[in-house]
Amino acid sequence: MDHYTPKRRIPVTLWSEDVQGASGQIFLDLGTSGGRHQTILEKLNESSPFLPVAIGQEGRIHLFSRQRLTRVTPGRQVLQSDVFARGFQPWREERVDVALTDGTRFSGRVWTPLERETQRLSDFMNQQGAGFFVLITPAGLHLVNAGRVAEMALAESVGAPLSSAPSIEY
Repeated sequence: MDHYTPKRRIPVTLWSEDVQGASGQIFLDLGTSGGRHQTILEKLNESSPFLPVAIGQEGRIHLFSRQRLTRVTPGRQVLQSDVFARGFQPWREERVDVALTDGTRFSGRVWTPLERETQRLSDFMNQQGAGFFVLITPAGLHLVNAGRVAEMALAESVGAPLSSAPSIEY
């Protein structure tokens, strides 16, 4: 049986290959887990296939396929704690350049909650599937569908240099 959960409206802009910059409001549950409010990231990573969004002056509800969304940008006045919760768990931010399947490119930092200290960004991204992750850019926060990332370049090289080192003669 369905039951009503109190909600609050949060302004966002939706982007996909089909929808360019649809402004609307998503509905976040109030006080869902341990008295803490739901975040946009949690809402986007729910298992239901469609995201209800209120669009326009009359607030008509549109259902967007989560799988087809490329990214969601919170309104400028939205608090970071409404977008994602850093909490008390360990996390890291990695500098990246990201190219999305719709041709959009960003430079910024990917926020990654850490399951273990040695976790790499590639480990985190491989676990995302079509889930959303946080990209922090100078222009603001973006919630990006990992399934819509065409390429992600790390800001720093990792490991041994690719060129051959001069040999040491004895």
